[in-house]
Amino acid sequence: MAEAHRRLAVTNAEVAPTLAGPMGSHTGSYWLAILALAVLAVVGLVALIGMVAAGPEPRARWGYVVGVMVFLFSTLQAAPVLAFMTRLAKGFWGIPLRRAAELGVVASLVTTPLFIIVLKQLPDWQGRRSIWFDWPGAPHLWDGIAVVIFALLGLALLYLTSLPDFASRRDVGGSAVARALSLGWTGTVRQWQVLSGGIVVLGAFYLIMLVFMHVLIAADFALSQVPGWNSAVFAPYQGVSSLQAAVATTLLLAAALRRFGGLGRYIGLDAFWSAAKPMLALSLLFFYFTWSEFLIPWYGRKPEEQFVLELLMFGPYLPLFILVFSLCFILPFGLLIWNPIRVSINGPTFVAALILIGNFIDRMRIYVAAWSVSGPVDQHLEHPPPAYLPGGGEVLVVVGTLAAVGLLYMLALRVVPPISIWEFKNGLLLKVEAPYLRRQVAVIAKPR
Repeated sequence: MAEAHRRLAVTNAEVAPTLAGPMGSHTGSYWLAILALAVLAVVGLVALIGMVAAGPEPRARWGYVVGVMVFLFSTLQAAPVLAFMTRLAKGFWGIPLRRAAELGVVASLVTTPLFIIVLKQLPDWQGRRSIWFDWPGAPHLWDGIAVVIFALLGLALLYLTSLPDFASRRDVGGSAVARALSLGWTGTVRQWQVLSGGIVVLGAFYLIMLVFMHVLIAADFALSQVPGWNSAVFAPYQGVSSLQAAVATTLLLAAALRRFGGLGRYIGLDAFWSAAKPMLALSLLFFYFTWSEFLIPWYGRKPEEQFVLELLMFGPYLPLFILVFSLCFILPFGLLIWNPIRVSINGPTFVAALILIGNFIDRMRIYVAAWSVSGPVDQHLEHPPPAYLPGGGEVLVVVGTLAAVGLLYMLALRVVPPISIWEFKNGLLLKVEAPYLRRQVAVIAKPR
């Protein structure tokens, strides 16, 4: 116990001052990146305003806007689930990754208004086959309420998990912003009890809302747009691929913080090695749900089911489907089964990059294809239209959206510490190095 307290004292003296100041305060490259992202975000906003002013037609171009929006839902906004699950399972390895994952909720400041704009571009809904059955106000009102609640839950979760760290910054650096955000936190027993319970409750509701949002998005922005697409598998497919992309996103963010944020001493091999295991499992689940989505309509052989298969898999978007399947299953599975790759930092990071690229292509493939056939309720198509290639406006909107999220993430790092300091310190109290055979191993106590 004395040794644990000694190491905690060292941590208080070293960790808190290291993370007390805003990240990037003294680096010119940080501000250069901020400037570049801000310019791209503004250009993307102008392009989006131009698309709105031009009207909803052709609807296929809005598929790119929906695609990048769903990509952010599936990556950054899904990443806090990894932090929640490692807390719930008392996964010590996840401590260095949790804050990087939770900061992904800043994407909601971009996706929420974008979601509402896209809702306005939906075709006539009266009589359309959907989960709403012509419910009054659906889908615009209820989808809008759901996305706002989801955003507020994520921001509240980020703030609650950062509250003790704001107090650390207040005490070490005397920051006025940290002083205001800490709300007079002093770390009493009662405050810690409320904090611990609140994190669990908010995390559970956030997970529920993430699943619910994927159901809404899959139903209203994809299934209801394609004539004859009746799938009970697509929403779970999107949810599973979202969890896979969430782990990949967290690993890439952690690798970037190690490389450019100077956090190599806090984010070590254990975090990457341990996260590679669920990433491998989720790659297998990706195959299962992709196969299920294909197998059911292939055996059914109804004309409308054959149309859906041709539209999404074997028609104009076949090259993208093959690329997605390779990047999200074949390559991750083929690489992560090897110990030298999995038990490393660069190996899981490389695989995470492949998965992220694959998820981006997958969202574009699905939603551009769906919106290319979106039209009147009673339309009937024999064959899918050719692949819709993006114009300059669509490219600018996609790039600008990603740049805006990157800008917000980097600015958030100036306010919120990139490592959960209080969890890092608590972890040191539970961990000791003990001899085992001819080596030293970590022995972790089981917390109550």
